[in-house]
Amino acid sequence: MNKAKKIVGVLVVVLMTLCSCTTETVEQTSFLKKIVEVSVDGTSNTTNLIYDGNKILTIDKVDQLLKFYYTGNFITKVVELDKTTQHTNTLDYSYSVEGQLTKIISSDNYLINYVHNSDGSVSYEKLTKDSTKPEIKNYHGILYFQNGNLVKDDKTQDDAGSGILIKNTINIQYDYKNNALKNILGFTKLLDYSRLVSANNEVVSTEAYSVKDVDNDQITSSIKRIDSQCQYNSNGYPTEIVSEKILFGGSDSNHLKSQLFYN
Repeated sequence: MNKAKKIVGVLVVVLMTLCSCTTETVEQTSFLKKIVEVSVDGTSNTTNLIYDGNKILTIDKVDQLLKFYYTGNFITKVVELDKTTQHTNTLDYSYSVEGQLTKIISSDNYLINYVHNSDGSVSYEKLTKDSTKPEIKNYHGILYFQNGNLVKDDKTQDDAGSGILIKNTINIQYDYKNNALKNILGFTKLLDYSRLVSANNEVVSTEAYSVKDVDNDQITSSIKRIDSQCQYNSNGYPTEIVSEKILFGGSDSNHLKSQLFYN
């Protein structure tokens, strides 16, 4: 009897281990394959994502095709094709020895510099390059992170003109579920993708915009809040996001929801 109990006990442990491993495997290999963006009038368009293992190869949107290239485990180049104009923009990404993004150089004659601060925030600036003119600073700002999420983007426009100060601050709140893109190798390093590199899913964003006339000290300001409501699958990944926000894009008041499909 004791021997039988021991055998049963061993079988239970083995089965629990197998179940645990199976759950972990599903979690680790869940990749977003398709997004259907639905408008309030019922029309829709589809974005397809193609992978090689856990490396993203392409993101094919209705108006743009993105191709990703790796060096080791890092995404070091992204080629953006505008399907309407057939214009191609190539972005080259540089990293520090610690694996932090430090620079993006665009074939469209601009670059973005990143400095990773000791408090975990990241300072950035965008400069326009022109062979006939000196570099122009377009804007600068600071990204703030908490628990792997971009929670604040504080940006100042530098090319607004003499005597004009433009500031744009975005604050973001998140759920505690898995970001649909979390398993893509190297994607969380791409800070130019903003909140999409976060660990969780955006549920509320508040954007404050202000224009100050320095000469007469007059300020014009506005604030906008966007709420997002998510539905999830059994592994905690979003399957539907009702929001004005388009997953790979900005916001549109005519946008109703994003439907997400995995492998």
